Amino acid sequence: MSPTITNIHGLPQALVKAVQNDPYDAGKSDISVTKLIDSPQKRALWLQHQDAIEEDVSERIWALLGQAVHHILERAGTDTLVEERMYAKVRDWTLSGQFDRLHLSTKTLSDYKVTTTYKAKGDLQWERQLNVLRWLALQNEYEVERLEIVAIFRDWRRAEADRDPDYPQSSVQVIPIRVWPMSETREYVESRIAIHQAATNGLPVLCTDDERWFTGDKWAIIKPGGKRALRVLDAKPEQAPDGYVLEHRPGIYRRCERYCDVAPFCPQWASTTTSQDYATEE
Repeated sequence: MSPTITNIHGLPQALVKAVQNDPYDAGKSDISVTKLIDSPQKRALWLQHQDAIEEDVSERIWALLGQAVHHILERAGTDTLVEERMYAKVRDWTLSGQFDRLHLSTKTLSDYKVTTTYKAKGDLQWERQLNVLRWLALQNEYEVERLEIVAIFRDWRRAEADRDPDYPQSSVQVIPIRVWPMSETREYVESRIAIHQAATNGLPVLCTDDERWFTGDKWAIIKPGGKRALRVLDAKPEQAPDGYVLEHRPGIYRRCERYCDVAPFCPQWASTTTSQDYATEE
């Protein structure tokens, strides 16, 4: 079964139907590339509880627009392969992945992302995704030498671009992605398959801080009774300057708190929310 789509904000039915009729299909595979690079615990919990999960249509809008971008790009009549799904056998599982565009003449794999300017300098998950797709391409007799993200910034502002030369100077930017040695990629794929198999078989595989989008603990240097910090530090200093005190600001697990559809079923999140060390963000 699939998650139930809700519409708590009363959005137009055309959007609701478009989300409900999502054509995505991972094919005849045990796991996709996007699931492979994500949390094994999250995937295992989703498989167990998918019939009880609810997702609001408002949370799918940006993904819907990303799909629209892919449809538009099908108009480009160049020497490229478009949205081809590939398969490979790894540790008795079938891994599948679909690239957006493979430029045959330049051996370049391009992936289009509708994203935010915050990610203009790249993202580790993008690097993992594209390198695994490159490995899959080789298993399917396609040679890939270059990787790139074509980022379409949904929050781009011209005024900010005029003010800050380090800000993306266009609403679209091509971001080169580091290419891993193929042996490193193969080891990564095999280790991720193994850990997902363990989680699927019921072994406890806790999410990492990276997978939970943990902001990290902070220490603020403030005047006693004050509200505005002089400085906020990632590491606890030995002592505060004269006339100031240290205020511990516990980190936030942003994904668990706001963006994880299996959080209600997650024992790790339940134990976090009952811990005295956890404080929600104001």
